[in-house]
Amino acid sequence: MRNAVGLDISQNTFDAAAIVNGQCKQALFDNSINGFESFKAWLDGFGCELHICMEATGNYFEDVADYIGQFYTVSVINPYKISEYGKSRFHRTKTDKQDARLIAEYCHTAMQKDLPARQKISIGHYRLKRLLALYDQLKTQKTAQKNRLKVAKDDFVRKIHQAQIQELDQHIQQVEEEIQAITNSNQDLKAVSDRLQTIPAIGKLTAAILTNYLLSGDFKTANQFTAFAGLNPQQKESGTSVKGRSSMTRYGNRRLKSALFMPAMVALNRNYFPDFVKRLNAKNKPKMLILGALMRKLLVVAYHVYKTQKPYNPQRYKPA
Repeated sequence: MRNAVGLDISQNTFDAAAIVNGQCKQALFDNSINGFESFKAWLDGFGCELHICMEATGNYFEDVADYIGQFYTVSVINPYKISEYGKSRFHRTKTDKQDARLIAEYCHTAMQKDLPARQKISIGHYRLKRLLALYDQLKTQKTAQKNRLKVAKDDFVRKIHQAQIQELDQHIQQVEEEIQAITNSNQDLKAVSDRLQTIPAIGKLTAAILTNYLLSGDFKTANQFTAFAGLNPQQKESGTSVKGRSSMTRYGNRRLKSALFMPAMVALNRNYFPDFVKRLNAKNKPKMLILGALMRKLLVVAYHVYKTQKPYNPQRYKPA
């Protein structure tokens, strides 16, 4: 177990809980440069190595993560993981102070592979990140409008929903164009994105999403990256009587995972990885499991392309 600090962050303040040598101490700081400096002085007072954890909610965490990441290891955790961890500990109290302690406890006990270090990102990367968030929001709104259109029974209501869908389509196209513009104008983003697009089934938008996450975290292995995405399979076996079907974990980054579904469909339909799929079919694996395996494979290939800084090599990956 490591000495750990958990942060529960709001717009104006953040609660900090430090678990050091089995003892927990807590403090409240302003979410501002003065607060960050006071927070660092508080951490320095412990006189030991610390791992700082916080949830990936909104964008209130970004400034403190950037500042304190210069001095300590920082990990930004999927809120779902913290929520499930709280349930496992029968954690019922909901206050900022208690939430900070819960995050600290998770950070204190989690396996190292579940705590990828956050990397400070450039201004251009921040803009890409926010454009991708906007794209995801617009797609969600479009899905909601399409669902409302399906059940609408009034012509006027249907007309309004159709107009809103058309407007959302225009905005989505504008955001896609802006994503490409910022990617192409930033040398670091462009270099990574261009190499990722050499992978079969990975288009411009998926490459931009992968670029965002690969540059945001210090993933030591491909398995750590797939675990972050929630694309590591779960086995359900117990004794001789329980032998459930393997499935993808519910944990992981939803946006990254969903971004790989259509590329996996393309890879399957166009037979980009024939030997890989042939082996799965020989084991009578269902289509959805094969798609999940292809999503994971694409993520592993993307990780290696990023790490080696070389384009996709079909001779290396197709037979695997």
